[in-house]
Amino acid sequence: MKRLWVMIPVAAIAILLDSFLLPNLSHNGIRPLFVLAAALGAAASTKVQDGIVIALIGGLLTDLFANPYLGLSAAAYLVAVVILYGFIRKNRPKLLMLLVFALVACTASEAMILGFSLILGARFSILNRLLTATLPSLILEALLVLPLAAILKPAGKGTFDRR
Repeated sequence: MKRLWVMIPVAAIAILLDSFLLPNLSHNGIRPLFVLAAALGAAASTKVQDGIVIALIGGLLTDLFANPYLGLSAAAYLVAVVILYGFIRKNRPKLLMLLVFALVACTASEAMILGFSLILGARFSILNRLLTATLPSLILEALLVLPLAAILKPAGKGTFDRR
């Protein structure tokens, strides 16, 4: 129950940032997805179910407020959480490996969003978007997972080592 009191504010802040604040402040399209980072941080530090809940609810609310395709972000975030969980479920990765795993999960999520956006009719230069916006955003998202996982980690528990 204590974990819930930490998850709700983190998810709410991430939704507010992704939906209302960052679309107006993004520079050259660089816009890290805080809901994705919060979902991955929750999945890495507590239980995969926490990450799934944040990914599903946060993705749907973000889509409702800020994106034209309802459910796309939620589906992409769920895929990322499942990928990260697949990497960390058998062992307790060190922080550097968690960063690599988070980068792979974020890449899968961003690729899914880009691919479906193109299929659904969005128009943009793929190479330009990848180099100027998506790659820097991926790095920021993966880096955000580490402090969020540390914030959401219950005392004495979790799925990663600090060594």
